[in-house]
Amino acid sequence: MKTIRGKIISFSIVCLAFVGLLTALYYENTVSLRRKIYNIERFDDLLNDVLELRRYEKNFILYRDNSSLKEGKVYLSKIDNDFNVLRDDVTRIIGKDACLKFSRDLAYYKQILDDILSADEPNNGRIRMDTIRTKGKTLVDGAQTLIRTKRRQIDETLKRALTLPLASMGSLVVLIVVMFQFVNRGILKPLSLIRKATEKVAKDAFTPIRYDKDKQDEITRLMASFNRMVDELESRQDQLVQSRKLASIGTLISGIAHELNNPLNNISITAETLMMNYHDMSEKEMEEITGDILTEADRASQVVKNLLEFSRKECPYFKNVDIRNVLERAFKLIKNQLMVAHIQIEKDIAGDLPFIRGKKQDLQQVFVNILLNAIHAMPEGGGIKILAGQGPEGYIKIDFSDTGTGIKPEALSHIFDPFYTTKEVGKGTGLGLSLVYSIIRTHGGYIEVKSEVDEGTIFSIYLPENKGKEDSEDEIQGSDS
Repeated sequence: MKTIRGKIISFSIVCLAFVGLLTALYYENTVSLRRKIYNIERFDDLLNDVLELRRYEKNFILYRDNSSLKEGKVYLSKIDNDFNVLRDDVTRIIGKDACLKFSRDLAYYKQILDDILSADEPNNGRIRMDTIRTKGKTLVDGAQTLIRTKRRQIDETLKRALTLPLASMGSLVVLIVVMFQFVNRGILKPLSLIRKATEKVAKDAFTPIRYDKDKQDEITRLMASFNRMVDELESRQDQLVQSRKLASIGTLISGIAHELNNPLNNISITAETLMMNYHDMSEKEMEEITGDILTEADRASQVVKNLLEFSRKECPYFKNVDIRNVLERAFKLIKNQLMVAHIQIEKDIAGDLPFIRGKKQDLQQVFVNILLNAIHAMPEGGGIKILAGQGPEGYIKIDFSDTGTGIKPEALSHIFDPFYTTKEVGKGTGLGLSLVYSIIRTHGGYIEVKSEVDEGTIFSIYLPENKGKEDSEDEIQGSDS
């Protein structure tokens, strides 16, 4: 009974039993009605025989015709035979006492007829004729009472027969309502929850479904399986994002190494100069050289800090984020690649951009991936323009436009597909833009692409504004630590 299948089977058995019961009742009423109609025909014959008997009785009284009495005895014999056949039915209809009374009246009437036929004295015959008239009327009244009672019973049976379809219809309505409630609560509502959860999963919003763990039906097991799938997807998604970050770090290594090498070389040269000439240096010169070493060390430290922050796995909940700071961090990570590739970057970022709710590292991953794609699309150099400002109502808009080779129309609809890439083997995994798309959807935003071959590409990112409390970036950074 715990499974939906068991409940449906049980409900079907109950419905079949109920239909069988109604069918049996209807059949029994039909058979009873048929029997009663047949019996009332017999009772009508009995009444007609009694009336014929009385007609011969009247002929005898009026005309003193003994042949009328003889004919009356023939009908009396028929009445007696019919009554004996119907005795059980008569007893059920008018009761045992009334049946015995009718039987005694019938016997007494027969006895009077026999006495009249054998009587010689007129006065005594007159008395007998008065008595037979009275008893004949009693027989007629008894037969009529029998028919009236039988017809009343037939009416009651008909009413019951007419009530059964109405009762069946009402019961069917109740069963349908019960079945609908069961289907609605046990199947439709849970399936609606699963549908909504599936839509959220399609938008990369992994939300487990709440359900009653005590139930063991198919829908509950489906919800449990769905939650396990969601947990696995979320785990795989985090792993994919993290692995893509590490892959991006590999792409950045050459530029980062060069950027680190410059301050380290400056530190090494300055330290050697200090060691060789510190005896001949004035205090002011030593302070300047020491300051240069500290400046270059701080520069190298900042490069390492940016790299570590980019690869760090962030807490899985959203916080207030200033998109300007995220863009600046992304620029710092790729500035050396921009210099090596001879690419000029132009920034137009509004100063009054509202906060958004999101993950800084994931958004930084998005911007770095888009900028790296732009760099790869301009092997001979070019320019990138970043425009960030107010977008449609409730959104901020960030445009990344480049002057690269562009994207072919047949490839444009597939660029966000996982593992799809137009790069040569070994130069791309096809995961960068798919993760960009996934991260933007997770943040409640969307991304649009416009591209012309040999003209360039524009990536437009739309992120929803935070309508709640706008914490300061310092407070946000403090919450990260």
